[in-house]
Amino acid sequence: MRTGRAVLGLCLVLGGCREAPAPATRVAVRLDGGPAAGSYESSASRPACVLAPAGPGSVAVQYTDWTGPKHGLRSLSLVVPSPARPTDFYLGMVFGDFFAGQVLEIDTRATTPVPRGHGQVAVLQGRRTTTVTVTGETDSAVPLTATITCLHPNGMEGTDS
Repeated sequence: MRTGRAVLGLCLVLGGCREAPAPATRVAVRLDGGPAAGSYESSASRPACVLAPAGPGSVAVQYTDWTGPKHGLRSLSLVVPSPARPTDFYLGMVFGDFFAGQVLEIDTRATTPVPRGHGQVAVLQGRRTTTVTVTGETDSAVPLTATITCLHPNGMEGTDS
């Protein structure tokens, strides 16, 4: 009986010592010019990504961080209608205060009435993660790279990574 309690106690202690869960969404942005130039990294425990909202391979991201520094990346929106068309996407970001901060956009979608900036997107879908990398330049000549990594806690069928 005493051994059983010791084993139970050890299981409870070890079960409570798990490492923190991986973030569901990680965002890294590098701006190589403009008033908000610099590198920004942020993560969230809640998923910010939706896979296949507009068909197979499409990706949408709505990431918002109101707890981070007020001068940093506060919001990122991304729509990739199809990874087969790497120059057809929307990326919008807000740095600083939501209403008075700097807004940077690249909108190259075929359906947009007023294209803004240029660039390309790469989507790498794996079994446990999807990574989207955008490289481009806004219409205000701010070069940027944004990488969004989305964790799929239950994995995805039919993929390798």
